[in-house]
Amino acid sequence: MLLKLAARNIRRSVRDYAIYFVTLVFGVAVFYAFNSIGSQKILFSIEGADASAFEVTQELLGTFSVVIAFVLGFLIVYANRFLIKRRKHEFGIYLTLGMGPGEVSRIVLYETVLVGLISLAVGLVCGVLLSQALSFATAALFTIPMTHYQFVFSSTALLMTLLCFVAIYVVVALFNLLTVRRYKLIDLLSANVRSERMPVRNPWVCLAAFVASAGVLAVAYRLLNENGMIYLEDPKFAWATVLMLAGTLVFFWSLAGFAIAVVTRARGAYLRGLVPFTVRQIASKVNTAFVSLWVVCVLLFLSITTFSTGMGLIEVFCGGMEKAAPYDATIRADVYYEEETDLVHPASESLTARAESMAAEHPATYADGTAYGWDIEAKLRDANPAWDDFVKESAQIDYWEVPGSTYAPLMEAAADVELSTVLNEENIKSSNIQVVDVSQLNALRAMTGADPITLADDECALANNMDATDELAHAFIEKGKVASILGHDLRIQDEILDVQFSDNAMTATALVFVVPDQAVSELRAGGAIPMTSYLNLTYADGLSATEGDEALAEGLAIALPKGSPSDLETSYTYADDAYSFQPGLWPASTTYTKAEMSSQADGLRMMITYLALYVGFIFLVATAAILAIQQLSEAADSQQRYRLLAKLGCDERALNRSLFTQVLVYFLAPLALAVCHSACAIGVMSTTLFEALGVPVQGPIMMAAGFTLVIYGGYLLITYFASKGIMRQAIRG
Repeated sequence: MLLKLAARNIRRSVRDYAIYFVTLVFGVAVFYAFNSIGSQKILFSIEGADASAFEVTQELLGTFSVVIAFVLGFLIVYANRFLIKRRKHEFGIYLTLGMGPGEVSRIVLYETVLVGLISLAVGLVCGVLLSQALSFATAALFTIPMTHYQFVFSSTALLMTLLCFVAIYVVVALFNLLTVRRYKLIDLLSANVRSERMPVRNPWVCLAAFVASAGVLAVAYRLLNENGMIYLEDPKFAWATVLMLAGTLVFFWSLAGFAIAVVTRARGAYLRGLVPFTVRQIASKVNTAFVSLWVVCVLLFLSITTFSTGMGLIEVFCGGMEKAAPYDATIRADVYYEEETDLVHPASESLTARAESMAAEHPATYADGTAYGWDIEAKLRDANPAWDDFVKESAQIDYWEVPGSTYAPLMEAAADVELSTVLNEENIKSSNIQVVDVSQLNALRAMTGADPITLADDECALANNMDATDELAHAFIEKGKVASILGHDLRIQDEILDVQFSDNAMTATALVFVVPDQAVSELRAGGAIPMTSYLNLTYADGLSATEGDEALAEGLAIALPKGSPSDLETSYTYADDAYSFQPGLWPASTTYTKAEMSSQADGLRMMITYLALYVGFIFLVATAAILAIQQLSEAADSQQRYRLLAKLGCDERALNRSLFTQVLVYFLAPLALAVCHSACAIGVMSTTLFEALGVPVQGPIMMAAGFTLVIYGGYLLITYFASKGIMRQAIRG
C-alpha cells in the first residue's frame, strides 16, 4: 500500500521532481562516461605511450571523481531538501489521517529509492551512450582511425558509479527519515500558510557597500594583471584571489539594497504593472541567499575559466607538433653545465672557464669530447658499427655562448618593445649571446628540404621561432642592426630564420645568432667548448617510427651500456628503467623522438580536454541546479502572494512575465559577475601566455560560451516552467 502510494506521489509530482531527476541523470551519466575512458583503448591499435595515456588519464579522472562525488552528493541532498520542504503540508495530512511518523518516513524512503533507481538506470544508459561519443572524440584527439569499433562497456566505471550513487542515496534516505521525524504536526499543516520573511537592508548602507565591492574587485583585477598569472607564489596573486572572493561576497550582500535604491528612484519605470512586486521578490531572495549566490558565482568562474584556458593550454603544449618535432629523433648532449650558471652565464666568464671546470670535474668525458671534436655521431658510430643500418642522414647543431658578448646593447636599442611577462628583461640583458655556425645550420636545413643561407664575413642572421620573442627579434634587426660578437660587429640580416634546432614539445628557438664559421673557429681556438649539442636524425628507408625508435635505443645501449661511468649524478636523477642506455654529459644526455613527442602530446591533449570538460561540466550543473532549486523554493514560498494577486485581478500573463523576470535575473546576476572575473583571468592569461606563444583563445572561449548557454540556459528554462506550474497550481487551486 505504502509503495503504491509512493509511486503515485512520484507521478503526481513530476514537475517537482524535474530538477532533481535531471540533476541525478546528468551526474550519473557524466560520472560513468568519464570514468570509462581507460576502457576505450581497445578500440585503437595503439601501444606504449599512447596506451599509457589512457591509463594516466583514467587515474587522474578517478582522483578528481572523489571531489566530484562530494559535489554531487551535496547537490543531491540540497535538491532533496527542497522536495521535502515542498511537501510539508502533504505529510501533515498523512499524519492527520492516522498514519504514524514511521509510515510517513517509509513513504519518503520508497520515493527516494524509486527515484534513485529510475535516475540511476536512465543515467547509466545515457552514460554508456555518452562514453561511445567520447570514443569518437578520443579518435579525433589522437588523429587516428578506429581500427575495429565495438560497443564498449566498462565494468570498472559501472562499479564506481554504483558505489558512489548508492552511498549518496543512502545518505539522502537517512536525511529524509530524520527530517520527517523531527517535524511537528502544527508546522506541517501550516506550511502552506506561513510566508518567508522578506528582509530589507538599509539602501544607503547597501549603496556604500556596493561601491566598496566594485573598488575591491578593481584592485583585485589590477593585482592580477600585474602578476600576470605566471608566478603563482607571488603575494600579488594571493591578494588578488582573496580580494576577488571578498569583493564578490560584499557585492551580493549589497546587490539587492543597491538595486532597490536605484530602481525605486526611477518612478516612471518602477510604478508600472508588477514591477514593485517583482523587484521586492528578487531583493528578498538575494538578501537571504547572498552566500549561495557567492558560491555559485565562484563555481561558475572556475567552470568557465577551466574550460576556456584548458582548451587553450592544449594548443600551448600540444599545438604545432609537426613544426616542433621535424626530425625522426634528436640526441641531446648537455656537454657541461655549472649548476649556479645553468640558465644565465655571467658576461665576465672567460672563454676557457667552462672547459677548465669540466676538465677538472669530469676529465674522462672532457678528454673523450675533445678527442672527437665534440662530434656526437663520430663517437657513436665508432662504438656501434651498425649505426648506419638505421640512420639515413644526420646533422649536428652546437650551441655556443660568447663570454663578454651579451644581449644588453641589443636590448637597449629595443627598449621601447613591451616584453611578454614570460620574459625577464634583466636575465636577457646579462646573458651571453648564443651562436651556431652557418655550416651546421645549412646541414640541418638540408634535412628538412630548406635552401641554404649565405653569410658574408661581416654578417650574421637571427634564428627565432618563439612567438614570445618574435617582436624582440624584429626589434634587434630593425633597431639594433649590429651584433657585437667576439669584438666583431656583425650586421644582422633582414630575414628572421624560422628553424627548429631539435625535436621538442613546442617551437623553442629564441634569439640565437647564426654566425660565419670562422667565428666559431675562434671560439674553439680560444679553448671554448659547446654549451649544448643536438644530433638530429632521419631513420633509414623502410623503418617505421616504432622500428626506428627501437633501433636507436638498441644502438645507444650498445654504444653506452648501462653501468658504464656517468657524470650526470650531480645534476640529474633518472629512474632505473628510464633509459636503455647510460646517459652522460656527452655524447648523449637524453633522446627525443618524434613518435614519443607526438604520443606525449596526444596523451596530454586527451588528459587536459577531458579534465576540463569533466570539472567544468560538473561545476556548471551544480551551480545551475542550486539556483534552480532556490528559485523553485521561492516559488513555493510565494504561492499565497500569487494567489492574492490573482484575486486582486492580475491576469496570468502578467504573473508569468514577473516570474520569468525573477528567474532570469536570479540566474544572470551570478553569471554576469562570473563572466567579468573570467574575462579578467582569461585576458591576463591570453596576454601573458597564449598570445606570447601564438595560441588563439577565441575558439575555446566560444566553446565555453556555447557549453554554458546549453547547460545553464537549459536549467533556466526548466526552472521557469516548473515555477510556472507551482504558481498556476496556487492561483487555480
